[in-house]
Amino acid sequence: MINVGGKMKIHSPIYKDNKYYQIAKDRSVITRKKFGIEDGPITGPIFQFLEEMDCFVVTFDLGRTAATGMYLRKKAENDVKLVLIHNKRVKGQQNFTAAHELSHVLFDKDELIDICYPDNIKTRDEKEILADHFAAHFLMPEESIINDCQGLENITKLDIIKLCVKYKVSFQSMALRLYILGLIGKEEYEHYQNQSKKGKLRLRAVCEEHGLDNSTFCVPEEAYISEEFFNLLYKSYHKANISRSVLIKHYLKPLEEALKLDIEKYIKIADENYPDELGWDEI
Repeated sequence: MINVGGKMKIHSPIYKDNKYYQIAKDRSVITRKKFGIEDGPITGPIFQFLEEMDCFVVTFDLGRTAATGMYLRKKAENDVKLVLIHNKRVKGQQNFTAAHELSHVLFDKDELIDICYPDNIKTRDEKEILADHFAAHFLMPEESIINDCQGLENITKLDIIKLCVKYKVSFQSMALRLYILGLIGKEEYEHYQNQSKKGKLRLRAVCEEHGLDNSTFCVPEEAYISEEFFNLLYKSYHKANISRSVLIKHYLKPLEEALKLDIEKYIKIADENYPDELGWDEI
């Protein structure tokens, strides 16, 4: 468990006295310090923080479900932690799900199976509330968002889209954040919610019209799987714990089918790094 120090100032008029919101903000500030993250948006990949906590991250088709991701932890001699992110969700939502699961990885130390749902799905136990608030604070710090909105007399849809691109989150997450901070009204937030449900926000089109990067609002074309997973496979193959045919048939081929991965490059890497006879004594 990471110890949380003194309480941080709360700017949200809605959650000013909410203990979960306060705890989550304290945790997010400490977590950002832990990973050496400056104020403002996170510039690097969000998945990296899960991997730094020894998690395997895989983007996977979870099917027709409201769930956006899962965290699976099995306590054993070698603690196994796996985070599955729904690969049919836009990148911004994948980032929020990853931050949500990071809260569980850092602060919920028991053996755990967690299923992450969007914040409008009411599975509201304490851990889930804290994880959602943590993800919002971690990705969109209160002070940073408020500073970015200074001087904007009326926050437009384009302003929100620009913030989404900057902070790499979905439009729904940013609109909710602005509402929680009192920067847009409830009526405006609900209007955006209704537009989103009807598919009328035109986020990618607006980005194209204004020369903005639209990747936050796109579903990534390629699946993601942590490089460390392949490194473990290479080590087993190189130590002759598994044969080349087993490596391909039982480990890589299923990934090709399930994740649509190009496995040829991984086979090539495994073969290129295979030790010669003189190197065996050093393994």
